[in-house]
Amino acid sequence: MFVSGVFAIATKYAETYLCMKYRKIKKEKNATYTKYYGGTMYVLKYRIGSNILAFLFAIFVIIASFGIGCMIQSNSVAENLSQNLNIDRTLVGIIITVVASYIIFSNERKIAKISSVIVPISTVIYLIMSIMLIYIFRNNILNSISIIVADALNFKSGSVGILAFLGMKALSTGLSKGMFSNEAGMGSSPIFETTVNNTNIKEQSIISSTSVFIDTVVLCSLTGIIFVASNMYINETNPVTLVQNVFGLLPFGKYLLTFCLTSFGLATIPCWGYYGSQAVRYIFNNKEVYQNIYKIIYTICVYIGAVSALEMVWTLSSIANAFMALPNIYMIYYLLDEIEY
Repeated sequence: MFVSGVFAIATKYAETYLCMKYRKIKKEKNATYTKYYGGTMYVLKYRIGSNILAFLFAIFVIIASFGIGCMIQSNSVAENLSQNLNIDRTLVGIIITVVASYIIFSNERKIAKISSVIVPISTVIYLIMSIMLIYIFRNNILNSISIIVADALNFKSGSVGILAFLGMKALSTGLSKGMFSNEAGMGSSPIFETTVNNTNIKEQSIISSTSVFIDTVVLCSLTGIIFVASNMYINETNPVTLVQNVFGLLPFGKYLLTFCLTSFGLATIPCWGYYGSQAVRYIFNNKEVYQNIYKIIYTICVYIGAVSALEMVWTLSSIANAFMALPNIYMIYYLLDEIEY
């Protein structure tokens, strides 16, 4: 994830830059400010001229939104709230659905406003807790990093074939989870970035790519080091219990962690709802009725995700994410000479 995060900084910059460069102005009567919209599908269609790739990208955005953005997030929030606060999972599902639907059926400015408040607060709290745990486990840090690198590259293996296979498996897993973490390369987040009323596309692209560094390179790396340094992973195979036990070492750690994970999930659900609705808008040529139908189905899936087991959804989401990335990476490669740094 660390390696994928480092390279993803450049990918996030490139995809944001191109989508910002070719975004379109939304024409509305009595608008008090310039409204924009866009995304990879518009660049593929109007700049590159590939209607098929643009259509396929929009379809995969919709499919992925139900997985990575909806059911997986609501399931994570429900699991944490039900376990840590001992709240009935059905009740948690209802609450999440009501809150998410209120935001989803609002405009993009409300989604951005809510996310711009709760995400930075949660990020700072999580970072402080991680640093405190790093200090607690300070004597194990260097050894933990050594274990992580050795296991990822499988230095213990005596066979070159096994080494290559397990190395590729580790790389594949890291890239997949890195994509879940920062969305870089998928082309999803630029759909929202294009709505930002900032005419300096270089500046906005840098801001967007910075989120990858904070999210994956810093927070995810700290999390992994903390878990290994705690040595709790040796006897605890349940990831949720492992997280609770490690962060439970801090004062109110369990509750602060619950707040952070709930905030991240509730911020992600409406964002992906917006991505999906914009993909629907593209496919059905701006007809609002289809966007509303999508939002209703999406809201229902928020509840289903909260109360269900999701092993299959994880697999399907990974596949949809990969298919989203293909036309997006093609766009970046095709227009590489147009990207300014």
